Amino acid sequence: MTNIFLKVAQNQLGSANLEAQTTGKLLNSFFGKIIQWVAMTRFPVGSKMRCHLERWRGVKIGKRVFISGGNILDRTRPDLISIEDDVSLAGNVIILTHSSPTAPLREILGASLSVVYPVHIKRGARIAVNVVILPGVTIGECCIISSGSVVKNDIPGYTIASGSPAKVTHKLPFQPAST
Repeated sequence: MTNIFLKVAQNQLGSANLEAQTTGKLLNSFFGKIIQWVAMTRFPVGSKMRCHLERWRGVKIGKRVFISGGNILDRTRPDLISIEDDVSLAGNVIILTHSSPTAPLREILGASLSVVYPVHIKRGARIAVNVVILPGVTIGECCIISSGSVVKNDIPGYTIASGSPAKVTHKLPFQPAST
């Protein structure tokens, strides 16, 4: 019976790779997607409720975090996302912790193209609208990521980054004293 559910789920994904290997993980993933749908909606759900919903999914979220509507925090591995205190995510931000090639590409190139890496957003960072953060990225303390940027490499603290791929364009005038 378990194999039937897993085969049906894989069939629904087309050429994407089904991450769940058991019925329990499949159900957990399904309910996680429902919770995320509520969290990302633009319905009048406050930021605090969005944070609670994302925590239920496994995202590590600090205090006083603002999450606007329309954000997608990785649907498969939300447990690999860490957001520290005082971070702000504007609308339509996408944070990915995994990427998997299609079935034909897996046949040609092998499964080595599949990546699963954590994303860490440090204290005080501000992520503007329509930003995409790719697997394995750390965004430094008190960074500003400009609208429409695609972040594929780490961004050091106390900087402003923009573009596709995002690059540091400015250093913030204040930086804490070294300890």
